[in-house]
Amino acid sequence: MRVLNVIRAILLLSPLVCNSVFAIEQPIVVSFADQPINTFNQQLKQAQLQHRGWSKQPETISAHYAGANFRVAKVKQYQGKVLTYNVSAADAEHPKMLLILSLQKQQNNWKLDGARLAWKCKNGQHFSTDRCSISH
Repeated sequence: MRVLNVIRAILLLSPLVCNSVFAIEQPIVVSFADQPINTFNQQLKQAQLQHRGWSKQPETISAHYAGANFRVAKVKQYQGKVLTYNVSAADAEHPKMLLILSLQKQQNNWKLDGARLAWKCKNGQHFSTDRCSISH
């Protein structure tokens, strides 16, 4: 099953092209880690009931989930869902991260369907869940 998820991730990401400000190369994802979504979906549901601005569009929902260290790099429709690709910048202490969120609209409200995280180590060739070596 994990192999199918990896293949699916590679197929989904193969056409990924980002704008120049948050440019990432055509990423190859060989593995990813599923991230928790239940608590966030409860917060999202509450925000939608309160008509909060961030809870109305996939891009702003994605940015809210990902946090300030990530930027939405691409938004794509796929099989009735909206996928957002969020990237973080690499620095001396952290690898470049890729967070893929899947959102689905149900009864005029958005719900996070899945969140997958992968990273690319400093000299890495692809995004994965491999450990990065720490150089001092």
